[in-house]
Parts: sequence; C-alpha cells; structure tokens
Amino acid sequence: MGSNEFLYLFVQIRGLGVGINYGQIANNLPSPSRVSVLIKSLNVTRIKLYDADPNVLAAFSKSNVEFVIGLGNEYLQNMTNSAKAQAWIQQHVQPHLSQTKITCITVGNEVFNSNDTQLMLNLLPAMQTVHDALVNLGLDQLVTVTSAHSFNIFGNSYPPSSGAFRQDLMQYVQPLLDFHAQINSPFLINAYPFFAYKDNPNDVSLNYVLFQPNPGMVDPNTNLHYDNMLYAQIDAVYAAIKAVGHTDIEVRISETGWPSKGDPDEVGATPQNAGLYNGNLLKRIEQKQGTPANPSVPIDI
Repeated sequence: MGSNEFLYLFVQIRGLGVGINYGQIANNLPSPSRVSVLIKSLNVTRIKLYDADPNVLAAFSKSNVEFVIGLGNEYLQNMTNSAKAQAWIQQHVQPHLSQTKITCITVGNEVFNSNDTQLMLNLLPAMQTVHDALVNLGLDQLVTVTSAHSFNIFGNSYPPSSGAFRQDLMQYVQPLLDFHAQINSPFLINAYPFFAYKDNPNDVSLNYVLFQPNPGMVDPNTNLHYDNMLYAQIDAVYAAIKAVGHTDIEVRISETGWPSKGDPDEVGATPQNAGLYNGNLLKRIEQKQGTPANPSVPIDI
C-alpha cells in the first residue's frame, strides 16, 4: 500500500467502548507516555497492539484501558513449543497483569495471506500451545487467544448468505474454528470495504461503502436489505462459519478504516472519504446497530 495512512479503528461494544489499533512502524512517533496522555484524554478504552511492547504496557499501567497484544508471524514456530510459549507469557504478559488490563493475545496476523504452508500449519498448534500455557499459569479466564485474518480467507462473500471460506484453506480453517468454539474465543477479521471499491470503482457504489444514503442491495437468498458493504461482509463471515457447522463463534472486526492518502491507482483515498467512513461507522456503533442477519447483536468492531 506504499505510504498510505490508514485511519484504523479498533472498536468493541461493551457499553460502547471505543479504541484504536496502535501501530509503531513509522517515523517520528511520540513516546508511549505521550501517547497514553493523548489516548486517556480521548476516553479511548481499548487498544490493540501488533506486539507486546513493554514500554507501551507500562505507560498504561493503572489505567482503564484494555489491551489486545500480538504475537507476530515470526513467533509462530517457537510458540508451538510449550516451554517457549509459557516463557513468553511469563516475560511479556504476566508481569503487567497486576497493573495493565491485557484481555487477549492475537497469535499471528493474516497468516493465510501468505503462501507459507509451514506458517499455516503452525498457526493452530501455536494458538493451542499459548492457550495451554495460559491455563497452566491460571490466566485463561483473564486472557483469551485468537488470530486476525484478512478477507482473502474467503472464496465467496456475495451475496452475504453465500459466504464461504476458500476450499484450499478448509484443512486449516475447520480445526481452527473447532478450537475457537472449544475455548469460546472470537473470530477476528480485518475488513476493508475500501479494497472492494478500489478494485471495482465502476461497479461498487462509493456511497454504499461509505455508509452514505444509497439504494443498497438485497440478498436474493434471504431478502435481507443491506445499505452498506461492511455489514454485508460481517454477515458473509457468519454465513461462512455456519456453513462449516458453527453457530457458536462470535465475529469481531479487528481492523477497519479508510485511507486518507494513497497511491495513484487507489481511487477514493482522500481525507474526506476517510472522515465519512470512520464518522459514519462510529454513528452506527453509537446506535448499537446489528447487521441485517443478526439485528439483535450490536456490531463488534
């Protein structure tokens, strides 16, 4: 994506807790202590890290901010070893728990976006081993385990009721979903309607992806009406999970947003559109909206 500046949202709905993804791959970043002052002033209650930076966790000690911390893909091989997984938790999680609220560990990020078969094979064993280590340390009721996936994990997402995982990934996805159900952890998806618009700007309505007034679309199988793409994507995820036998797994959107700047071929990447997408999404969250297929379940993003 070059130098795109994404306005990430990490939002969880529990009395409308609003949060952010805190990435640190950039220049001239403010110190964690300065970031903590800013975030506290904004009443942000949840932060998702892509690592387990002890400086960030320490900067938020004795705050009400809840953290999702990350184990990068480079750690997956080691995390299949029970001793190494337990050592990692003892070093990166346990020392902070008395002062900082860590509620979740994401093991790997968008693993199925790669062509690395070994990485894919390591994902579930790593998640299981990290969870087992949490159990051994008596922390599994405080900290859950999951992984975040890109929308490329799906072979079909339109119409939403026909959502399906890619067949070539089913050997990994089926046992992964079984594990989520077993430990009652959420399935995380990084959903960016922007990409669908960028790839087909002549066929995808900009208003539809920005939550602006538009005619929307009707799912021919369910007759449900969708007035925005993100809700259609969420319901497609639920449909795909149901198609492989699970109705007991919660779906959460771990990343979403819109670029305020992009490469020449990235149509629609403007500050105005980024403001519309994020602002309109926050309004939907404030209304505690559910999706057409799950109207009683507020979206969890």
